[in-house]
Order: sequence, then structure tokens, then C-alpha cells
Amino acid sequence: MEREDNDRLVLFNELANSLRERVFFAARDGMSLTLYALLYEKKTDEIDDLLNNDVCSDGVKCTPLITAARHGREGAVRILLEKFRPPVCLETEGTVKFDEYVIEGATALWCASGAGHLAIVKRLVKAGADVNHATRTVSTPLRAACFEGRLDIVKYLVRHGADIHKANKYNNTCLMIAAYKGYLDVVQFLLDSGARVDDRALCGATALHFAAECGHAAVVCSLLDHGAKMLTNENGMTPLQCAAERARASVVEILAARPEVTRAEAIEAYELLGASFANDKEYYCLRMAYQYLHRAMAMRYDPRYGEMLKRPSTPIPAYDNWKETTTLEEVERLQGDAHGLHMEGLTVRERVLGAACPDLPHPIVFRGAVFADEARFDRCLALWRHALHLRQQNQVSVVKDLLRFAQVFSQMIHIGIELPLAQVCYVLEACAEELRRGMKRLLKPNPQHDPDSLVSLARTVLLQEEYDSNVKTALYLVAVAGRLLEDSGNCEGTRSAARRAVFAMRGARVRSGQTLLHLAADRNTPVDDFHTSDVCQFPCARTSRLLLDCGADVDAADMNRRTPLHVALISYQLTSGRSDDREQYNEAFCGVVCELLSRGAHVDAMDLDGITPLVASIGGPAESLVRSALRPRLSCISASVLALHRVRYRPSQVPRDLHAFLIMHGVLPVN
Repeated sequence: MEREDNDRLVLFNELANSLRERVFFAARDGMSLTLYALLYEKKTDEIDDLLNNDVCSDGVKCTPLITAARHGREGAVRILLEKFRPPVCLETEGTVKFDEYVIEGATALWCASGAGHLAIVKRLVKAGADVNHATRTVSTPLRAACFEGRLDIVKYLVRHGADIHKANKYNNTCLMIAAYKGYLDVVQFLLDSGARVDDRALCGATALHFAAECGHAAVVCSLLDHGAKMLTNENGMTPLQCAAERARASVVEILAARPEVTRAEAIEAYELLGASFANDKEYYCLRMAYQYLHRAMAMRYDPRYGEMLKRPSTPIPAYDNWKETTTLEEVERLQGDAHGLHMEGLTVRERVLGAACPDLPHPIVFRGAVFADEARFDRCLALWRHALHLRQQNQVSVVKDLLRFAQVFSQMIHIGIELPLAQVCYVLEACAEELRRGMKRLLKPNPQHDPDSLVSLARTVLLQEEYDSNVKTALYLVAVAGRLLEDSGNCEGTRSAARRAVFAMRGARVRSGQTLLHLAADRNTPVDDFHTSDVCQFPCARTSRLLLDCGADVDAADMNRRTPLHVALISYQLTSGRSDDREQYNEAFCGVVCELLSRGAHVDAMDLDGITPLVASIGGPAESLVRSALRPRLSCISASVLALHRVRYRPSQVPRDLHAFLIMHGVLPVN
């Protein structure tokens, strides 16, 4: 009887879920008559359940009204509001997608505003929807409309009580987003409606900063006409400097002519503008670079105002120890000198912006990449090392920088260019530091972290992916270092430094629990295919040897309780059908197995499936190697007997240093 009741309950829930989904998809797809037919004979409490509970589909979690508003289904919205309100709720929140953005806490009005459906916005507002109901990130329907530049919706919402001053979680106002996107008509309406022109975001930027850095000259003029001030952001940059750094010449011309801008500030802005044109990936133009550098120097020596001599900074080795020009004659010698303009630009940028500016490294990396394309690797590495140093000094992620180094190192080895071990050692040390910081970020989320938030969850996933990427890059760098360490010509100090860096990374693990040693032993380890695959191929005995020499745990277990020896043997069995380079692969595979066995890898270690390396080796080329290493100690035999009889141990009754040994042999603790 009880079983029949349970079956009926399961069937009822399945039918209810099926009906809820049919209602949801009818609303989403604008099937108004179908939607009405599904609901009109239902009782109020049934309609409430169908319309006010979320349905999950393709990363979206929301109600029928929200999805109808999101997709512009006015007919469905009209039926829901006119025929089924109540019980349909206007302020229910859902999770929706807008392009690549996931929006949590969005109401139907927010979705209609962000998607540009004015008719639906009007219906919802007339029905009583809260025009200031914000999402989880405190984004209002008005902000959503401003983001899309929908002046018609912006006007309607403001006239019906939308708060133009309400900012999101980053303290970005509606005026800021409209200025950033360059919507002049929206900006002017907000300003005419009383928007505060000098409100600051958490980063210290004002609407004028956003408009200036994006090059929206007309918006800049409108903001200035309404009294916008030249304030500084958290990096100490004014809108004028932001525009110059982004090579926005038209905006620089406007702002530099302002009465509140001093002569010195205008000169520096033109210098920065010229420097940016010299090395900007998107707006690279040596003619404009020379023009503005020359103009700035001419302003320094303008006889009408008196000389304003330049105080150049100390030459920087990465910039070829370039000495910045100090006279008009020196600048004029740069005309037609591409290299000189490039180095002058980098030097000027660092003097004007300062080493702490987060935007400083981008052109440095770009110029280094150009050198790499010209096979001038010494200059490339010098610039990239400087950019890496700047980013780590400012606590900025260097995941792309590290991979870039692994790629160029591999390229140099592949084409036979000499690669000094000291260069690799520097990057290994930086990688070890980045892994340390990455683990700290994973273990200690920021103060605003909400474990129940999809945004926080996505951020955690991104942090883990970044960390995993750095671990794999570390493996490539270790593989490169392993090659170079075979050269006895390297000085002992550099060799020791490289080994210390590898030692610092020995415990790093990817999400699956695999260490660098696991990855070095695994044929399925992914290898970046841009030059790196030419040098880094796995399994690799040389890389495994270096890791073991530097303290890697030969019996470290991943989340499947597999040791590096497990991984090497099982990956061979799973890929044994491949015929490409069989002999070469078998040699590398056996080399890794020998390295692991020679360091005492347990052949009787048991993974979650009860498989030991001995079992995994059967039928493979390493079977004889593994069998010859089978010399079980009494402790191993004892642990195996306990595992065979499924005996569990109490952690408090067993010495702590034996816990890992017992688990490795399949003896588990009491829960």
C-alpha cells in the first residue's frame, strides 16, 4: 500500500513538472492561446504554483512572466497580467541570460527594459511593477535600459518614478553606463533630469572618465557643459590621462584646452598620447606618435610662457636603457626612427603613468610580441619579464603571461635558439609565486563572496580554472627547465635556483587532485598547441625525474586515489589503440615507469576502483618492470589483508603518519 502511494506521488510530481514546463515554454515562445488553454480551468492555488515557481532551462531559472518579458512576448504578458493576476506575481525574481552575462534577481520589468521591449515595460508598470526593483548586483530596470541606449524606455521609467541616482554594487550610476556606451541622447536626458555628474564609482571614476577613455567626444562635451570636474580615479588618473592612455586624440584635444588644466598637465597628456600611439596594438601610428611627442616638447620650450624642462626618469634596462628626449632637437631626430619612437613611447608611459598603473604592461607585451615575431627573442624576453614584474608587483593575474613565456621558450628550443637557464628560472619563480597567490585566493574568497550566488560560484569556478591553467603552464616550464638542466655548462647558482622554484611548486594540484608528477606521467595531459607541443610531450621521463629530484611525492593520490604510477599505466591502457609513434611513446612510457619505481612507488596502491598498478600493467610493455618491483613489505601485506576484509580504522587510534599509507592500500577510516 505504501509503495503504491509513493508511486502515485512520483507520477503526480512528474505530471506537475511536465505541466509547469509546458506553461513556461508556451510563455517563452509567445504561444498565447496555448498558455491560456493550459491555465484557464485551473484552481487559483494551481495557477499560483504554475506561474510563480521557477523553471530551469538552458542556464535560465525563472517564471513564465519573466521569460515572456525577456523574449518580448507581449501577447503572453498581456494574458498573464489580465487573466491571471492575481495570482501571478510581478516582483518574482529569476536568473536570466543577456548575451554572455548571467543576471541574478531579475524581475519581468528588468528583463523587458534590458531587452528593449517598451510595450511590455508599459504593461508591467501600469500593472504596478516596482520600477526600482534591483537585481542581486543592484542593477535597476533603468540601468538595464541605459545599457542598451533605449531612450524611450529610459524616459518612460523616469517619468514613472525610476531613481536616476541609484547605483549598482560597484557604485556605477545610470549616467556612467550611458557615458561609457556613448549614448549621447540618454546622457543628455539624464543630465537634464538632475543626474549628479560627478558621482564616483568604487574605482573612483566618474562619468567623464568612462566617456573619455572610450573616446566619446560628444558625450565628454555634454558632461563638461553640465559642470563635470577633472577628478582622479583610484589610480590617480584624470579623464585627460585616461583619454591619452587609450590614444583618444579628439578627447585629449578637448580636455587639454580646458581652463582648469594646467600647462604641465596638458604637456604630459600630449606626451602620453604620443607614447600610446607608438605602442598601442589597436591604434598604432608612428606618424601620430611623432606629431604629439613633438608638440609636447614644443610646448615645453614655448617662449610665450617660459621653458618647462623635462625631468626624465632613470633608464630602464627592459627599454634598451633608452634615455628619454629632453630637447626639441632630440625629438626631431626620432622622425623616421621606428625603434626610437617605440622605446621613447614605453619610457614616457612609465614615467607619466607610474609603475603601479594596471594599464602600463599592455603595450610592453605588444612590443615584446612584435620582437618575437622578428625572432629577436632577447628583446622580447626583456620586455615580457618587465611586464610580468609589474603585474605581479601590482597583484594582477599573470596567467596569460606565464603561458606566453612557456610558448616562446618552446619556440626558441624548437628552432635552435640559445635559451639561457636564468631566463627560465626567473619565470619559474614567478610561476611558483602565482600558484601560491592563486591557492590563497581559492581558500580565502573576497569579503563580498556569497556561496549561494551564481555570480560567486562562477567567480570561484574561474579562479579554479585559472589556477589549473597555471599548474599546467608550470608543467611546461618544468619540462623546459629539465631540458636546459641537462647542460652541464649552466652555473651551479642558477641550477640551484631553478630546482628551488620547482620544489616550491611540487605540491600544486589541478581540480582533479593530480599533481605535476601525475601530469608528467599522463599521456592525456593537454599541451598548448602553440609551439609548446613541439617541446613538451607527455609522458616525459626527464620531467618526472626533475620533479622527483625536487621532492615530488611519488605516491601522491588524486581524487580517484590514483598515484602517478597508476595514471601512467592506466593512460597507456586507455590509449593503446593509437598507432602513431608507438615505439617512441613506449620508450617514454617505460622511462616514466622506471623513474617512479626507482623512487619507491607502491605497485600495490589501490585506487577507488580497487585497481593497483600491478593490475593496470597487465598486458602492457611495463608489466615486467612493475612485477620486478613487487617486493611487498610486511606493512604493505598487513594493510592489504585489512583492505581485503574491509576493516576500517579509527583515526584517533592510529598514528597520523600512517593514515595516508592505510588509505593508499584501500583501508579506509570510520566515518
